[in-house]
Amino acid sequence: MNKRITSLVLLLLLTISTFAQFRTGVKGGGNISNINMNMNGVELEIYKPRMGVHAGFMAEYMFGAHFGLQTELLYVYSGATINSDKYTQGLEVPEGVEMEGYADMHTFQLPLYLKTKFVVSPTIKLYVMGGGFATFTPTAEQHVRTSYEGESMKVKWSLFDSKIRILDVEESNVYMQQRWNAGLAAEVGTEVMDRLTVGVGFRHILNNMAA
Repeated sequence: MNKRITSLVLLLLLTISTFAQFRTGVKGGGNISNINMNMNGVELEIYKPRMGVHAGFMAEYMFGAHFGLQTELLYVYSGATINSDKYTQGLEVPEGVEMEGYADMHTFQLPLYLKTKFVVSPTIKLYVMGGGFATFTPTAEQHVRTSYEGESMKVKWSLFDSKIRILDVEESNVYMQQRWNAGLAAEVGTEVMDRLTVGVGFRHILNNMAA
């Protein structure tokens, strides 16, 4: 089973200049994530994109006017919404049973970028940066709500547990994940007066997330 997350990150960055080459600041915004699953060569489209948020700190070091490095430490809340039709496909589900749910993850990300800047005007610069990132996820859970004839039941389980126990029934967790992952990242944006930055980024986890 192969699980990968792709995130489109909308960024708002406020930077505080310390001197010409080195800057630190805070960073925050929204993101949209998608989980793709592959089991025995078959793509399982059981998840749909879901909105999330992120916030943290950044540091930039420019070697000159155009080239430098940027690193960040971010807390990211992300996840995906369950496609109930795909999720129950192939299962014996009684007629009239409805199911909905989502997966959510609380992750710390540490990216490192190579960065280049282009001067548009005395107060505006365009930037492009790319690199890699590592993530650690202390908490990740799957939430499912099942309804039948006016009654409903909500359950949740950790995506890091090998077993799922619901109403004294124990099953293997086929969606089990690992806490550490790594991938590639890219971002483009605009800097205004070296203090306010607005950009959009893309991140893709490369390794097999399944544990």
